[in-house]
Amino acid sequence: MKRHKIISIFFISFILMVPFSIRAQVPPSRETQRAETMEEVRQFLLEYTTRFMKLELDPFMELFSEKAVENRMLSYPDIREAYRKTIEGSRSIVYNLRIDSIQMYPRSVFVTGRYQIIQGFKMGGETVFSGEIQWDLIRESGSLKIREVNYRRSH
Repeated sequence: MKRHKIISIFFISFILMVPFSIRAQVPPSRETQRAETMEEVRQFLLEYTTRFMKLELDPFMELFSEKAVENRMLSYPDIREAYRKTIEGSRSIVYNLRIDSIQMYPRSVFVTGRYQIIQGFKMGGETVFSGEIQWDLIRESGSLKIREVNYRRSH
């Protein structure tokens, strides 16, 4: 009887040590992962437009991989310099974005859309740019980053 009591106590202790939810240890389904990633991409693009409109270079450039390429020509230092000049000369920037598609791949995300930028200049006046844009996003250090951005102005 004493042995039966010891085995029962051991068994109960073992059960109490096992997590109550085995489900918590199971990775989320592919659909759940994709939904979370889609939301993450949308949040990234919102952050991209918000940071650009705040006219703060460093927070905006944090969204780019240091290996980033713009319009298949500009390297990260050139991209940074171009945005520095744009931001320094701007009184305001309004960035409107319409996402056309988000394509998920195992190691990247390809996003296409249309943009409109209304840039107010410090010296007065404003201009409007619009056209098509594409981003190739990758994950670096746990965050989405721009590996490549390509855009074409409509006018």
